[in-house]
Amino acid sequence: MPLHLPVPLMRPSRRPSRRDCLRTFGAAAVLLGTGLGGARAQPEQVRVSVALGRGESFCHLPLTVAQELGYFRAEGLDVRLLEVPEPGSASHAVLAGDAEFGSGAYLGLVSRQLQGHPLRTVVLEGRTPKVSFGVSARLMSTWRGMGDLRGRRLGVAAAGSLSQVLARVCLAKGGLKPAEVQFVPHGSMQEAVQALRNGAIDALSHLDPGMTQLELRGEARVVADPRTPKGAHELFGGPMPGTCVYGAPAFVERHPRTCEAFVYAVVRGLRWLQTAQPQDIIKTVPAELMGDRALYLASFFKVRESYSPDGELREDALRTAWKAAGWLGEPRPQDDLQALLGRSHTNEFVLRARARLRA
Repeated sequence: MPLHLPVPLMRPSRRPSRRDCLRTFGAAAVLLGTGLGGARAQPEQVRVSVALGRGESFCHLPLTVAQELGYFRAEGLDVRLLEVPEPGSASHAVLAGDAEFGSGAYLGLVSRQLQGHPLRTVVLEGRTPKVSFGVSARLMSTWRGMGDLRGRRLGVAAAGSLSQVLARVCLAKGGLKPAEVQFVPHGSMQEAVQALRNGAIDALSHLDPGMTQLELRGEARVVADPRTPKGAHELFGGPMPGTCVYGAPAFVERHPRTCEAFVYAVVRGLRWLQTAQPQDIIKTVPAELMGDRALYLASFFKVRESYSPDGELREDALRTAWKAAGWLGEPRPQDDLQALLGRSHTNEFVLRARARLRA
């Protein structure tokens, strides 16, 4: 499989505004005034690249916020967000050394781990998935339940993706096997929305803002929604982690100060998202990523609860994700499961970030 190298997100360059300068100098003054500026060592590596899927995705919004609000700069980091052709390419970029970090679904990291490619999560961006499952409005007049999808075409983001896991769980609740439907991959959210509109697919498991757009226009009805902790628990039997930032274990171990600075900036972004108001989102998110402003804001408030409030990946969420890997047919680990779980993540930097925020 050829490796598609990541490319920088295409955003117009701009000079730092007066607000940016004041924010940066203010942060420096606070650090120096408290004595933290001199006490905290500089990152081992200043320039850091993060490979991720489509930049406009809500999955990666904490990174965009940390970038736009200067949180990375305040930590002495020069961070580049690199868009890759498809979500699975992010882990390839990290393993190949083309990016220091990747941003993607924790379930994808589990799959890579079971295939013998170690990766380590350093901060959790989403405490639940940002996918939901909707059925075309054309089926609603006779809809009785998931069994009505037998023989139908179901759109998913990609084979083996979290959106396909959601679809398979929904089918199982209706007594259907995966072979009784046809999965149709649509990596592009816009293509997936159009496919449901023109009848090419009958149901869709995908991301926002596409799913919210279909809901608002009455073109689909969401019948399974793990975008909230309650909905995720009902569907998966426990908390299902969503997007995370991960790196190669060797990089994480050799660059602890870089990881600490990076994670602190992301945790600040996560905290900001918990209370951000519409005007805050409009001022912070670049217009080219936002697109339709009204739709973007409606979608954001649909998924806001899915963001982790603190970046920690907890034990019960780990186990739910590893159980879900079995639903995808991933080979079961031959060695100790607890050891595999331990190698797949670290909360060390998140706990340090929390301590700094309390100080």
